[in-house]
Order: sequence, then C-alpha cells, then structure tokens
Amino acid sequence: MPTIKTMEIKKTNLVNRRALFWDINEKSIEKALVESDSWVIERVFEYGEIPDIQDVIELYGEKRTKEVLSEACLQPMAKVMAFHFFNIDKNNEYAR
Repeated sequence: MPTIKTMEIKKTNLVNRRALFWDINEKSIEKALVESDSWVIERVFEYGEIPDIQDVIELYGEKRTKEVLSEACLQPMAKVMAFHFFNIDKNNEYAR
C-alpha cells in the first residue's frame, strides 16, 4: 500500500464526503483513507460522483487505483466507471 501522508489526507475532499462513508464513524474517515485504500477505492467507484473518483485517483495514484479495480468484484455502475477511467473490462462486457 502506498504511504499516504496526513497532509495529503487533509487536502482531499473525500474527508468531508460523509455520504460515501455512512457506515463508519465520522472521526474514522481519515483513518480509513490511510489504512484501507482498497476499501475506499471500491467504495468511491461504487457510490461516489465523478469529482470523488478524481479525488481518489489523485490520492492513491492511477497505478494503485487500477490494481484495486482490476481485482475487485464491482457493482455494475462501478464497472462502468472503471472502464470509463481505466479501460478495465474483466468480463469483456464493453468490448467493441
């Protein structure tokens, strides 16, 4: 997992996106962003808006985000977003 600095976490808008992290304590969001990158990436691609997805890519980097999405079992909308942003199509659902 990449090292995320506290300063980077403080700058991201994801800290304030309570709607994305409804099932954890508000005070635990920063900790989740640091310690649970896979969970956060999947969560944002499944429930976030485009700016949230851009924020998660900026926070964790394209390489780590692609790794997580390539291995994840995603819901339909998250699959579309993974394809849109990174051309990830594990099941060839969007092949032309």
